[in-house]
Amino acid sequence: MKELHREMIIDITRTLGLDTVSFPDDVDFSASHTRASGYALSRLVMSSHSGTHIDAPLHFFEGRESLDEVPVERFFLDADVIEIESPISVTVPELDSCPVEPGQAVLFKTKNSDLPRERFHENFVYIESDAAQWLVDKGVSLVGIDYISVERYDNMDFPVHLTMLGAGALILEDIDLRSVEPGRYQLTCLPIKTVHADGAPCRAVLWRTL
Repeated sequence: MKELHREMIIDITRTLGLDTVSFPDDVDFSASHTRASGYALSRLVMSSHSGTHIDAPLHFFEGRESLDEVPVERFFLDADVIEIESPISVTVPELDSCPVEPGQAVLFKTKNSDLPRERFHENFVYIESDAAQWLVDKGVSLVGIDYISVERYDNMDFPVHLTMLGAGALILEDIDLRSVEPGRYQLTCLPIKTVHADGAPCRAVLWRTL
């Protein structure tokens, strides 16, 4: 009998209400639960950028695509998990040797994965603006990082968001890569489908055949 391929599947989604970290001034996730007439109901309050989530071009560009307008196949991608050594930022010198292909996803595993989750930390590893341009020039479809923003905390010009979303690349933020080894995977990251969404929480999963 032919042996079936075995697959390794890794959930890289943060759990809302368990290890959620909110960006300052954003809406904190909360849930309230009731039970009546034999069934349970929950009321959820959250931001469109709560937990593991995807940014759409509409997030920074009025009139551009919202998540519900993005073709669903954009959420099924080849993905490289790249480990970043710098404790400060993702830079072009660390990326130059990476064989990135057009249309794929790139996910950055950084020192952010080691940050405690009981509060927001300002000094997280971010993506440099020239690294964002490098990724766009390579034609990536999606870029992910293991904290709640790709942007340096105090940079209110938002060069990374503007570069990537302006080029049509999606941004996947606050993924959990603690148990993920660098390498090539398949990525599925399906956002909640709401009309005119600038962003939305998603369930993100990596897998590959063993």
